[in-house]
Amino acid sequence: MTSTPPARLVSLHGGCNFRDIGGYETQGGGTVRWGRIYRAGVLSYFTDRDHDTLHGLDVRAICDLRRAEEREREPSAWPAHAQRQRPAHLHWEDGSNTPTIRAFAARRPATAAGMFDAMIDLYRVLPEWMAARIRGLFDCIANGSVPLVVHCAAGKDRTGVAIAVLLRAIDVSPQTTIEDYLLTNDTGDFEQFLRSRHDTQLGLTDIHHPLLSMPDDIRRVLFMAHADFLQAAFDSIDALGGLDRYLDKTVGVSNDQRRAVLKALVA
Repeated sequence: MTSTPPARLVSLHGGCNFRDIGGYETQGGGTVRWGRIYRAGVLSYFTDRDHDTLHGLDVRAICDLRRAEEREREPSAWPAHAQRQRPAHLHWEDGSNTPTIRAFAARRPATAAGMFDAMIDLYRVLPEWMAARIRGLFDCIANGSVPLVVHCAAGKDRTGVAIAVLLRAIDVSPQTTIEDYLLTNDTGDFEQFLRSRHDTQLGLTDIHHPLLSMPDDIRRVLFMAHADFLQAAFDSIDALGGLDRYLDKTVGVSNDQRRAVLKALVA
């Protein structure tokens, strides 16, 4: 009798694009373990009905990829559990030149094509800017702090790059890595999430330019995951010498850490 694999999407009333990256085959014949790494959007809006599900994940750490201003505006709110310690909440400094889609979009025409190009611009710079964040993610896994949640605002762009780098580092194929990234288009209904929570802005805009007031065609580009976006990030990684050199020199992940990550995540 064949057992049913766990659900990839974790169903939550107040969750945003919350899913498990387990079950993927590696090119070496292994399988990514279920229940080790979850990827998600903002963690600020869980309801009481979500608590049992979240407690059942037994999360040990939360890797928050957002900027400081986003964390202040929408603090993560993981529910307390009487029998367990709260997950460690990890975040990092932004640096002096923090990339935002607002800044890139301001340099492009205010059209859907302009927004598409702005997203490409954003993804090109994310690998270098996120180096400390990705190093922290690898450190966390290598040190045994799993299960863990990796999240940003929408769970698409910064989370998408971090998870894609992680999947490629543990030998998941480029095609499967892209397919995982594109699942956001099926599971991340950001517009519905925004309309149901008027006080959230998902870190993508500000009170002077509400996200839902954008023209529909521009907003669709901003919300979507597109293979060209992720490819732009990997083009930048290739320009830095390829994935192995990027992880070694830019991110600062040792071979021992990579082996520990592989052991923790791949069966």
